[in-house]
Amino acid sequence: MLFDSNNDEENLFNMSSHDDSESAEKDEIKPKTLTRKEVLDILQTTKDFSGMDLRKANLSKLDLSNCNFSASNLSYVNFKESDLQNSSFAGASLWNANLEGTNLSYTNLEDADLDYTKLRGALLFKANIRRATLPTDLIPREEIIKSVNDGTKINR
Repeated sequence: MLFDSNNDEENLFNMSSHDDSESAEKDEIKPKTLTRKEVLDILQTTKDFSGMDLRKANLSKLDLSNCNFSASNLSYVNFKESDLQNSSFAGASLWNANLEGTNLSYTNLEDADLDYTKLRGALLFKANIRRATLPTDLIPREEIIKSVNDGTKINR
């Protein structure tokens, strides 16, 4: 086997630049979780969070009414005591989110995943829960339906 120093150096260069481009592609694909400050900036402008990744964000005690969270990843988000009325969470993942004490009146939760979500003290008056995955292991379905129909707060 012959050693060609120019050719070997070129191959090493090509391999390292290929690795760098793969790494850059992975960084672009990896979702970036928004910070509270970035959320506040969006609130001042579009109120459109659709398709965004907000996993584990602390969004407690905010006025997030009339926002679009459709198809967003909101797993483990703390929305405690926030106003979420008239917002859309269609197709969003709210898995294990904290919605305690929130106002979800007139909210669209169609096809949303609320499994293991904490809803104590939440108000779901006239919310659209069609095909939503509800936390029925934690809260009886009847209590959720009663909140939607009568405007009573969730007790559990």
